[in-house]
Amino acid sequence: MKFNHLISLSALAVSLSICGSVSAEMAHGDYKVTRTYSDLTPEQIARAEKMGATCYMGCHRPARENVVETLSPKLEGLPAQYFLDQWIDYDAERFGGIASQMKLTVYKYPVDVMEEIAIIYANKEMSFYPNPEVVASEAYKRGKVKYDKSCKMCHGEQGLSTKKANPTIRGQMPTYVFETMQAYRDGIRTNRKAGMMKRIAKLHTEDDWRDMIAYTSGEFVKHIDRIEFPTGKGMPATPGFKLPDSGQAQDFTDTKGEDNDTIKNPLSYTISDSGLTTLDNNTKLTWERKTSRLWMNAAEAVNYCDSLELEGQSDWRLPFMKELVSIADYGEFRPAIDMNAFLNMPRMSSGIWALPISDHKDHVWHVGFPDAHIMGQHTASTKLVRCVRAEQDSGFHTNDFIDNNDKTVTDKLTNLQWQQEVGPSRRDWENSIQYCENLELAGKKDWRLPQVKELVSIVNYNKFNPSIDEEFFPNTPYKYYFWSSTSHIGGPMMLYRPLTARKLEQTTEEQKIRGQHGTLAWGVGYQIGDGQGQDKGSLFWNRCVRDL
Repeated sequence: MKFNHLISLSALAVSLSICGSVSAEMAHGDYKVTRTYSDLTPEQIARAEKMGATCYMGCHRPARENVVETLSPKLEGLPAQYFLDQWIDYDAERFGGIASQMKLTVYKYPVDVMEEIAIIYANKEMSFYPNPEVVASEAYKRGKVKYDKSCKMCHGEQGLSTKKANPTIRGQMPTYVFETMQAYRDGIRTNRKAGMMKRIAKLHTEDDWRDMIAYTSGEFVKHIDRIEFPTGKGMPATPGFKLPDSGQAQDFTDTKGEDNDTIKNPLSYTISDSGLTTLDNNTKLTWERKTSRLWMNAAEAVNYCDSLELEGQSDWRLPFMKELVSIADYGEFRPAIDMNAFLNMPRMSSGIWALPISDHKDHVWHVGFPDAHIMGQHTASTKLVRCVRAEQDSGFHTNDFIDNNDKTVTDKLTNLQWQQEVGPSRRDWENSIQYCENLELAGKKDWRLPQVKELVSIVNYNKFNPSIDEEFFPNTPYKYYFWSSTSHIGGPMMLYRPLTARKLEQTTEEQKIRGQHGTLAWGVGYQIGDGQGQDKGSLFWNRCVRDL
């Protein structure tokens, strides 16, 4: 039985979470790295290594694999203070240029933990495997002359820096460096060191940059063949659409109002007689039952689905973000999906492409199905593919909002009524649940904290800063996440802990989760629309919802 009073887990979250609770007032921007690698305990090193490893399993994986088109940099060999400063400078006041994906992570971790991650990467050496064809080229020779005149003083011989203030760029990803220089030149990279780098960037042409990058990275800046990715704008909703539940059956708190306290549209699928497709009985979308099991870049993924013929149908397409999230099962992890309805899902490397583009012309979306996190990824990266179709070229992408003129908004698509204004202050997860349970608004008292798919449902993935329709939700803050009522089933050690039984095989006692594995919940950010597991002690925004 749930009780409608607050039982705080903040202290427990601090003691058991991998990161601890996050305070908003930690003076990140002025933080000085005072420790060295030798000052870290074995436990701190192990924690930082594991947290860094998740970066290389996700956004930075193409850098480790030396995908030259990637916008994600290598992280090794950067001075710790520089690493930390660059990370902190991705907050919502300083625009970092390329990777607004990183902005909200600034407030995900305590700054001392960020320092530890910076220190362990400073202690590593950036890989450098120059392409022999590049080394033998005239561009490489020209680049050395230009680099030695302009950059060697600060960045060292061939970019191997020995100065704490200046990063190593030898072996760095060429397209990342090129677009960074463009951002400095065009004034859209405004974090610290921008003044000096703006002047340097304007001294040279783009051809100069290409030559110098060939010399320092040992690779050419590769031309990216861009396609016009579908936007989904104007797509009608599938007839009979219902928004599925998150799938979470587990119990994480005695406080009334968590995800599994509201069951409306349980996940429900029908597998075709051929076994090749799966119909979502809620959204009315039909899915390719098997993932491709072929890793494709984003353009290849679009072409694969456009060319697919299955069960006599040829109108298959790459799914949009809300559609792909709709089949996630947040009551499972590794993978976070029904493994009978959707076959061929790896337990770890299981990112699947989704549309439209994100906040950069070379980023589209993906859902990472180890836990169903939502992030953008460079189009040159490789992901798995699962195609979708619906009758009448319909889908799940566009809302049908009505301003009720009583500080609430109704979405006719999902049959939900939303609090129009954001709660007056940021709260931790338990207090966020309690805030919505106690809310009285527009003559109604049955408000609740939305589950994660509901929060995602009001994202406008065709815009960012903020990624929400401001006509209906004005003044929505996009610094810090918004809390959902959905806990992160895998917890902070998801990638390393032993697998549990699937939820249908769990006992009632096993579904009552407390302690270390219950310290994270899902947050959705309206800067770009990403979704991540966050420490429940973190202070995030609230927007309550009720059923119609």
